[in-house]
Amino acid sequence: MKTKPVKTHSSSKSVKDLESSLARALADYANLEKRFARDSASIVQFANANLLAKLLEVRDHLGLAAARGDQSLELILSAFDKILTEEGVTVVKTDGVFDPNLMECHETAPGVKDQVLSVIRPGYILNGRVLRPARVVVGNGQINSSN
Repeated sequence: MKTKPVKTHSSSKSVKDLESSLARALADYANLEKRFARDSASIVQFANANLLAKLLEVRDHLGLAAARGDQSLELILSAFDKILTEEGVTVVKTDGVFDPNLMECHETAPGVKDQVLSVIRPGYILNGRVLRPARVVVGNGQINSSN
């Protein structure tokens, strides 16, 4: 007559421990896959950030030259801006209140407190991340009353 093996308490506990370990390992692996996919997407999205940051200096010089009235430079600048836009680069909005996350205060001047008075150098954002902060002049709260 055949007898069934009797499960001992220790063997069933061992199986439960192994099942629990397997479940944790599978969950860790799934989380690793998700993190890898997210990090890979971020690397691809920001791979050109250094190149674009260097090109912004060239864009600044073209803008200064175009401001002097050279129409050919205005066309080049327009094409350059189109490429930047296609690559996900946008200009930091500097109208209104000073935002230290997007701007650098180059100096303060008499004017409404914490309001951007002028832009020294435009800032740029690449896909939601600051590529270069805007350099601005900010009001210090003193009203210039020399009339």
